[in-house]
Amino acid sequence: MLLAGDPVRLLYVSGAGGIGKSTLLRAMGRRAADAGYAVVTLDGRDLQPFPSVLNEALAPAMVNDRTLVVIDSYEMISSLDGWLREVVIPDLRDSTIVVFGSRQRPSPGWFEGGWDAVFESMALEGLSTRDLRELAQANGVPLPEVDSLVRQAHGSPLAVTVGVHAGQPGAVADLADRLLGHEVDSDRYRTLSVAAIARVTTPELLEAVQPGTDGHEAYKWLADRSFSEPLADGIALHTLVADAVRAVLRERDPTGEGELRRRIADFLYERALAGQFALSADLQHLVVDPNVRWGFSADIGSRYRIDELRPGDIEIIGSILHSVGLDEWWEITSAFFRRHPDFVGIARDGDGRIGGYYVAIAPANAPEAAETDVLLGPWLRYVRETLRSDSAVLWREAVDLTGEHGQVTALLGTAGILGVGVVNPRYGLLPIAPELPMARAFGEALNAEHVPELDVSAHGMELECHVVDFGPRGLLGFQRDWIYRETGAVPPAESGDADAGRLIRLLRDPNGLAHGPAYLGHTPSERLENLRQTVREALAVFGDSRDDVLARAIIEAAYLGDGASHEAIARRFHLSRSAYFRRLQAATSRVGSELAARAQRRC
Repeated sequence: MLLAGDPVRLLYVSGAGGIGKSTLLRAMGRRAADAGYAVVTLDGRDLQPFPSVLNEALAPAMVNDRTLVVIDSYEMISSLDGWLREVVIPDLRDSTIVVFGSRQRPSPGWFEGGWDAVFESMALEGLSTRDLRELAQANGVPLPEVDSLVRQAHGSPLAVTVGVHAGQPGAVADLADRLLGHEVDSDRYRTLSVAAIARVTTPELLEAVQPGTDGHEAYKWLADRSFSEPLADGIALHTLVADAVRAVLRERDPTGEGELRRRIADFLYERALAGQFALSADLQHLVVDPNVRWGFSADIGSRYRIDELRPGDIEIIGSILHSVGLDEWWEITSAFFRRHPDFVGIARDGDGRIGGYYVAIAPANAPEAAETDVLLGPWLRYVRETLRSDSAVLWREAVDLTGEHGQVTALLGTAGILGVGVVNPRYGLLPIAPELPMARAFGEALNAEHVPELDVSAHGMELECHVVDFGPRGLLGFQRDWIYRETGAVPPAESGDADAGRLIRLLRDPNGLAHGPAYLGHTPSERLENLRQTVREALAVFGDSRDDVLARAIIEAAYLGDGASHEAIARRFHLSRSAYFRRLQAATSRVGSELAARAQRRC
């Protein structure tokens, strides 16, 4: 359209490294040349950001009637934005077309002062799965390997073309270098590595993992990278960039990568214990074992999200299950959708299409339909009578409807853990379909115990019951220890202070309190009151200084108060979320030390 008289004379193409900007710009140059245009091609990497340098480079465009000016890697000289608008472009002939290629989005100046009439922005978001498959096959990738390569490419044609040569020395490093471009100096690589390993990066994480680092300054640098994506609670790297940087780090410095992973795990573990249980998903992100990630991770979160039930979903899911002969099973499953939708989660893509669903419950809030269900009924009795616990998550099912090798299953598993309301569960009960090898491998990786008397063979469905015991420190402790072992390190022993700190946190975890130390009492109410009194006595550790008064007030509000959320308490004290959790963690540690000391004196 640009070459056919379109009023737009300036086109700005943006996108992440490797997404295809340069390829598109070269194709435009060829078409322009075929149409009789003079083509002037510039690369921001070869230019100094000085007006005189750009003037000289653009000299050929001043003498030709029909010229296409292509400026690739424009982010390297984008400081010339204002000068281009005010001086250079107005001096070009009216028939000249200028195309920019940049990792950064255009600045607001291109949409002001009348420029919006001749300026258009185009953001490249990556190729479709179909296009990537065609590219892989055109590059000679064997058919059985195409799907795996396409999934790992995350829409990037560069990742596919480099992946063709993945077995060759330096291929992964080459991909990382090309994705990062000139945006990362060697002295920033450790900050980049932290962001590549963590699911979400915050200033507090950067400071904790890199002692002596100015977390806010490092965070600001990271936020300015073209491959960083802002989230509600921090920053994440573009998935392809993160994958490539992690791969290079594990290849070149596996010891350093393991150390960083453990430090990040420790940071997340302490925050999760302090009341941010949702960070369990961030801990799980650090796990590498593909068998474990198959059933519990949020890797596919860029494509699917967990949503509530919507009108029409029941009919769509019913139709899909009917097509594979599961009418009888759906008839009893749909009772949860119709009567208890709060226990159902839907995996939905960006266009609203259903990718899967889960049904999960907890013993303490099991709905009526669960008590008489052919699967959940016996499982609930087993948890209550044999395990004698309410600290459990029971999945009735987690069904991937995409046919994409179970990728959605991992997201459904994560959602079930976080959605049923059990904080740091001790047990997980998994429905394993014997004909799915990945489901069986998932259970075996977690050392789950098969309980045959709880298997189901009814209504056209065959499911085995596998029980995972996460241990006395619950899922969070299991995850942290797993990461330590996976990186070749011995999990840290829990100190008395840590145990005492965990004891305080039981005041916000009724299910965990049921499994607390026996000396607290026999009944739930007795345990709760004795623990509250013990913590009240330990508050004597705080003095009369301003900081100690605030620390004591935070402990009282968080653990002895009215059960308000941590966010509400932070607002009550006029503290930011991060400042509140820093003070809460420090205060909890002091009270924990005091409890440990008192316990030792009693001995």
